[in-house]
Amino acid sequence: MLLGDDNVRSAVDDLRQARELALLICKSEETVESFIAHCDIAACDLLMPYGDVLMTLSIVLRIKRTLDGAEIDKIICDMETRKAFAMEQRRRAEWRKSELAAARFRAECDQLDVVRSKQTLDAVISDVVI
Repeated sequence: MLLGDDNVRSAVDDLRQARELALLICKSEETVESFIAHCDIAACDLLMPYGDVLMTLSIVLRIKRTLDGAEIDKIICDMETRKAFAMEQRRRAEWRKSELAAARFRAECDQLDVVRSKQTLDAVISDVVI
C-alpha cells in the first residue's frame, strides 16, 4: 500500500494477520478497525522518509525475486551514499555561488574605493592649488 500497489490479493493475508493481532488487544470490531487505521498511519509516517529506498528495494525484489540481508544492506548503503553525494554536490554548488557573489561584491567595493580615493585626491589637489 505504501508503495502504491493496489494488488489487494497479495495483502489479504497481511490484513488477516493484522486483524488477529489487533483482536488480542481490542474488544470490538470498531476498535480493531480504528487500531489498524492508526497503525497504518503510523507505519506510513515512519517509512515515508525512506520511500526512495523502499521503492528501489521493491523493484530489485520484483526483478530478482529474492534478496538476502547482505544484498538489502548493500542496496540501502548504495542509496544512502548516492543521496549523501547529491546533497554534498548541491552544498558545494551553493557555496560556489556564495563565493562568486562575494567576489562580485568585493570587486564593486574595490571600484568604489578607487572612485572615492580619486575624489579625495582631487579634493586635496584642489585645496592645494587654491
